Amino acid sequence: MRKGFELLFLAGLLAPAGSAQALLDQVNFKASQLGGLQLIGVSVYSGYSTSAYPDGGFALNNSNGAAPLGGDATYGASASVGWQRHLARTDFSALYTGSYSGMVRNSGLNALNHSLSISAARKLTPRWTFEFSASAQDATLAQVLYQPSSLSVLSVAPATFDDLAAALSAGQFTSAQAASILTGTPILQTPGRNVLVGDRILSYTAQAGVNYAFSSRLHMHFGSFAAAGQTRLGGQDNVAPSNYVMPRTLGGDAGMGLSYSLSPRTDVGFDLGVNRTQNRIQTAYVNTATAFVSRKMGTHWFLRLQGGGAYSVITDQTTGSPKTRQIIGGGSLGFQARTHTLIGSYTRSAADTFGFAVGAITSEAGAWSWRQPGSRWGLFASFSEQQTRNTGFSSLTGWQAAGGVTARLDSHATLSAQYVYLSNSGTYLGTFNNLAIHSVRLSLGWSPQAIQR
Repeated sequence: MRKGFELLFLAGLLAPAGSAQALLDQVNFKASQLGGLQLIGVSVYSGYSTSAYPDGGFALNNSNGAAPLGGDATYGASASVGWQRHLARTDFSALYTGSYSGMVRNSGLNALNHSLSISAARKLTPRWTFEFSASAQDATLAQVLYQPSSLSVLSVAPATFDDLAAALSAGQFTSAQAASILTGTPILQTPGRNVLVGDRILSYTAQAGVNYAFSSRLHMHFGSFAAAGQTRLGGQDNVAPSNYVMPRTLGGDAGMGLSYSLSPRTDVGFDLGVNRTQNRIQTAYVNTATAFVSRKMGTHWFLRLQGGGAYSVITDQTTGSPKTRQIIGGGSLGFQARTHTLIGSYTRSAADTFGFAVGAITSEAGAWSWRQPGSRWGLFASFSEQQTRNTGFSSLTGWQAAGGVTARLDSHATLSAQYVYLSNSGTYLGTFNNLAIHSVRLSLGWSPQAIQR
């Protein structure tokens, strides 16, 4: 529950929009001190994908007999608009991104995509702080394929070592704006579930919490989180089956925790929570208890470890039986130097954030970025994997890798080239499926404000 970042590792996303340009738009917007309404950036792109994603996904009954679609050239454009206000005790921001994605051969899959994220923080008293964030997205999964992961955004954000560590729940943020830049709520997209949805998906999340500071060392936090996702028919019924296996899911949790600073570099604490999961197969409650320790090792490395247990109460399940008692936990590791940022995380949980399943769910993620101060060039790479086991009705494995290069043409324009590989395999209600996609994209972006380095 601590600032919701354990959930981000499961969801894999922090920022809306698509392609490497999304990282720049997100960072430029939240790092800006400008208030009011502003155009954040516009971009155009072109590329190629070996599959007109997601037509290789699971379908319960492919009654129309549609054959899987092959490779196709892609193109599109996007624009981001934001509004924010920074006051003495209140911070508020909203970011909207609209995009159009198209395919040359399969023009029936062309579509508009929308995403919106909102965050607010209010210092109620010197000891009490209230935080709220929400996000929503309506997009084709072909567009979701290029969304930056949460760790990718963190690796390129203009953050100090202390703030980067705090973003992965190791220590405290240095300021409210730093917390705003580096926190957010996830949008539904994980490598292990992409084969389960239709041609479009609508996802939405909301998170609220209050923090109380007993002293500079002792902090308590209370919070709740809700997320949902559902299949959306996008007008492509003539080329793709519509009866995908995950029409709608809902997840939510509530909890509290306590953290104590043993020293300026070492924190310990615990978290208690309860999660509710609901989908077409399963309804359950999951009670969790974990303890953690985090440590900043010198001026470049930080580490956080957590572990505990989960007990699940299954109130309704139409097939199979999941494990009800599990060991849960994970950790995160980060490194920041003058030119490199490298961060990674591992999480084992008993419930999926968006309510897809209760079982043994493991997630691994990593991101790396490089930029020489003063250089126009930058490199970035990311990796994520998710496995879902012991649910009683599904066993899925998915992983995604991405990498690219960016070039700053001037203080307002960038050019980026990116490669993404996605692989999904597993069974759902006894049906096996396998999906692998290679995709490349070249993007040109422009921002009216000077690009954050």
